[in-house]
Amino acid sequence: MNLVSTSKDVKNLCDKLSKDKFICIDTEFVRETFYFPKLCLLQIGDSIGNGWAIDALVNNIDLSPMYSLLLDTKILKVFHAPRQDLEIFYKLIGKIPNPIFDTQSAGMACGFGDSVSYEVLVRNLLGIKIDKSFRYRDWSLRPLKKKHLEYAIGDVTYLSKIYRFLSKQIVKKKRSNWIKEEVEKFYNTDLYLTDPYSAWKKVKIKNSNLKSLSILREVAALREQVAQKNNTQKNMILKDEVLVKIAFNAPKDLSNLKKIRGLPHSKLTNHMKSSIIESVNKGTNNNNTSWVPKKNNSPPNVSKLIIKVLNILLKITAEKYNISEKLIGNRKDLEKIASGINDTKVLKGWRYDIFGKTALYFVSGKIAISSSKNKIVLKKL
Repeated sequence: MNLVSTSKDVKNLCDKLSKDKFICIDTEFVRETFYFPKLCLLQIGDSIGNGWAIDALVNNIDLSPMYSLLLDTKILKVFHAPRQDLEIFYKLIGKIPNPIFDTQSAGMACGFGDSVSYEVLVRNLLGIKIDKSFRYRDWSLRPLKKKHLEYAIGDVTYLSKIYRFLSKQIVKKKRSNWIKEEVEKFYNTDLYLTDPYSAWKKVKIKNSNLKSLSILREVAALREQVAQKNNTQKNMILKDEVLVKIAFNAPKDLSNLKKIRGLPHSKLTNHMKSSIIESVNKGTNNNNTSWVPKKNNSPPNVSKLIIKVLNILLKITAEKYNISEKLIGNRKDLEKIASGINDTKVLKGWRYDIFGKTALYFVSGKIAISSSKNKIVLKKL
């Protein structure tokens, strides 16, 4: 079944794979009751389609050879949509595997659609239908059955063929720099860290004033810090709706806090209750408004029609290069261009070359759009 469950076998496998030019990586994890994802299974494949699954939950198993392999700059690590996998590795080893290749980004650059799944690539490129019945399995459960391992290992055994095909297409289409730029974002460690004082933005709150938002920001930050420290889901500490009630009622002391409906009083320590009151007071007395987000609306002088035309140009570009529109840009990017704001990815790198330059020409009145032989044509003025 290619299950690796001893430190000796991990080392032997990594010694074997260290001779490959590229390896394929995937993970199975759980995070329902944890703040940080808990690694349960680490799948690894070689460059010719063989695959193994390392049981990360075996007591005292030494995964350091695996981590060394991931950090070996001479070996390319192939992932599909690696954000969550890289989050796990960053937490475990404090670094991001390097270099990496993302088959999802490559698939989008080769015309396979927006956020193309591994399943779709396997079906379209290899003609194989993957059984995804164990997609939501609790991978912390043991023992692992043969069907579970076959499913998990299948997430890397096809990656080698997919990588070979996509990498050739990328070179053929002269889009290597595109993928290089896409992969660069995964090396930004801010992607895997949550700033406690940004946590409040994910809490839904209606008809709020500045004072309520300030309290919400402080209490949400407290919850985030406690969740990180104890590696537990933040809603197991305080639910979002309770945070909102605290923000609107602003309890000044413990007696007022007791009146908050839904607050799990029996589960909260006295220290936590006092910390909540302290956060409420801090939010109430905070006069600094630099954290308040500015309204992200298009300026009133920017015509919605201009944005619509830019969207047409975006569609034309995507069709011309047979790539995903979302890979190039989104509505917010178009709004910024229409507003004269240059701080957008669309005006950088390969995106600027294929679309951003044309978009700027249109906004500045240097090109016109017409039709010819049932096709849209761009003319320089």
